[in-house]
Amino acid sequence: MGKGKNPDKKFKQDRTIAARVTFLAVVFGFLMFIPLGWELYNVSILRHEELEQRAINQQMRSYSITAGRGTIYDRGRNVLAVSASVETVCISPRDITEEKEAVIADGLSALLGVDRGMIVERMGRKHRANEIIKTQVERAQADEVRAFVLENSLNQMVFLEPSSKRYYPNGSFAANVIGFVNADNSGSMGLEAVYNSLLSGTPGQTVAARDSRGRPLPNQYEMYYDPLDGYDLILTIDETIQLFAERHLETAVIENEVAERGCVIVMDVKTGGILAMAVKGDFDLNEPRVIADDDLRRTLDMMAPDDMRQPLEAAQQAQWRNKAVSDTYEPGSVFKIFTAAIALEEQLVDLETARFNCTGMIEVGSHNIRCHRTIGHGSQTFLEALRHSCNPAYVNIGNLIGPRKFYDYMNAFGFMERTGIDLQGEAGSIIAPYETYSRQASAQAVYSFGQTFKVTPIQMITAVSAVANGGLLMRPHLLSQVIGQDGRVAERIDPTPVRQVVSAETSRLMREFLEECVNQGTGSNAYVKGYNVAGKTGTSQKRDIPNSDELGLYVVSFAGFAPSYDPQVAILVMLDEPGLHRQQRMGGYMAAPVAGRILADVLPYLGVLPQFKAGEAMALDVTVPFVRRSAPADAVTAAQRAGLEARVVGDGDTVTDQLPAAGARVPSGTEMLLYTEGTKPEESVDVPSVVGMTPERANAALTNAGVFMRPIGAQPMANMVLTAAWQEYAGQLVPYGSVIRVEFRSADVSD
Repeated sequence: MGKGKNPDKKFKQDRTIAARVTFLAVVFGFLMFIPLGWELYNVSILRHEELEQRAINQQMRSYSITAGRGTIYDRGRNVLAVSASVETVCISPRDITEEKEAVIADGLSALLGVDRGMIVERMGRKHRANEIIKTQVERAQADEVRAFVLENSLNQMVFLEPSSKRYYPNGSFAANVIGFVNADNSGSMGLEAVYNSLLSGTPGQTVAARDSRGRPLPNQYEMYYDPLDGYDLILTIDETIQLFAERHLETAVIENEVAERGCVIVMDVKTGGILAMAVKGDFDLNEPRVIADDDLRRTLDMMAPDDMRQPLEAAQQAQWRNKAVSDTYEPGSVFKIFTAAIALEEQLVDLETARFNCTGMIEVGSHNIRCHRTIGHGSQTFLEALRHSCNPAYVNIGNLIGPRKFYDYMNAFGFMERTGIDLQGEAGSIIAPYETYSRQASAQAVYSFGQTFKVTPIQMITAVSAVANGGLLMRPHLLSQVIGQDGRVAERIDPTPVRQVVSAETSRLMREFLEECVNQGTGSNAYVKGYNVAGKTGTSQKRDIPNSDELGLYVVSFAGFAPSYDPQVAILVMLDEPGLHRQQRMGGYMAAPVAGRILADVLPYLGVLPQFKAGEAMALDVTVPFVRRSAPADAVTAAQRAGLEARVVGDGDTVTDQLPAAGARVPSGTEMLLYTEGTKPEESVDVPSVVGMTPERANAALTNAGVFMRPIGAQPMANMVLTAAWQEYAGQLVPYGSVIRVEFRSADVSD
């Protein structure tokens, strides 16, 4: 019998093989499941939030809606800065198909004037749905982009978002105060930066859902969040007073060839509100990065781009710098205001008996301190020493005060600390520590008349206002009110007293004494007819610059207030490095006239009524009446009532023409010419130059030429010689009978 296979053995072998296959399948299956399981864990657990956000980003598109930036007004609600609607051109790189890339790059580059390479680079960011190509696109250009999008079927690839652009209606007006915004409409400097959080508001947003192909879903899947517009600001700045300050400062900077700019501040002495803050040269707020100085701009334009970068940035920073708060200077003799006030407050001088002798020089330690009057002033009263601006006298007054008390009062007047004005970049003063100051015998001497230390213009006018207003130091400020979106006042900024520095009695005496400095002292060129101007001049050498004396590097200034009997405004004029009139680089000759011109405009504008002293009314300017078509006798009577003389020309029965013309301002006593036959002469006349002449000679020269003179500036006083320093239309042709303004100044000023 043959042998067959054992069925049990074969069954066992099959089971073993099956078990091994199953085992291997399980092992291999498990090994294969590990990475799949890990990936599942990674996707569902570890990267859940990331992938969920990516899905949302693919399904949703959000658009930012720019909030309206608040408007900036002056105190009379005149617009100083305002925003208007513009648009931002954007692309969505992830939606741009390959065949449309060249179309978009070429088209937008041509339409918007932007670099094609920049567009291509941004199109390459395929994970992005919003890349900005150009901001602040005006409506006409935006409409061209819209037409381009429709024509080339670029929906979702190119789109526009609403935005706003800042406009400054008055160009360079108060440029260093208002400041400007940068490309993203955020404040970059000035009040635009200081109050950016109030002005900018909160942007809104539109969120729209899309399907798997990127197509927008119906409107019910869209969410809209309203933007919240920024607050409006009302400043203490008065547009008219600012215009007065800027106009007269710019004239002074040009006429005197001022190298390092000049500044003017006009402050409300009772509240600390800044009515005007002018810096010249300045820049156009609508084009802040363009260099305003023509010569400097041409020089920069000639440089290679790489060489130009740093000089351009330095020039921009220089023109943006607010000299009134960010620069320091030696105040010079203006500081005698405070030395005098300290002496009065501490009752260190008897106004009846105190005398201060000046021989032209005083010795302090190893130093000889000279007086500007080299032969000396002799024996002087306290008032005369201030009026003469006598340095030796003030060395003695400073010695009466003593180092500790003098230093403490400097601190009390605010010269040791920043004022806290609401502007960026306020500098601090440069004053020696008390330990150093008190050990040097000469320090007390020169500090008493304002030398070897530095303060800022805003510190100076704040302290002068304290002397004027009864002795109370006020914090200067530019913001008056914050206005909400509903037009109501959201916040009102109240005046902030800092401290009482001197008594009301000391303030009263200083007002009288400083008025005398203008009436009969070194400030005489700030005189304004009918208004009691008080103030003090200053001239300081820029000692921190080598050879500054030989180079003629000086700062000239005038600080004062008006009217002296009830001060309304304080004024500071500062000119840094005037280049002309080398022998007359003095605050009394250069800065005081600027203050006088500004106050002559500001005080009537504020409604301050003139109060004429004896003799002033005789020199008052009057308005020429209209007398044409009147009988000669009636015309003469009308002229006399206006304070004018009159002479009839011809034998006619009716006045057919007149000179000066009706409405012109001329000095009282001017002779009118009344023509009764024909008309006045129509020829033009050549205006002669009368600069350097006395008022009498200048009037004769202009009258002989056929024009009328209207004198402005300083008025004749005892022992004072006036000469013409400036005039209109010299060497030009003007109609016969025109009125020519001539400014007279006293050269007998030493500070």
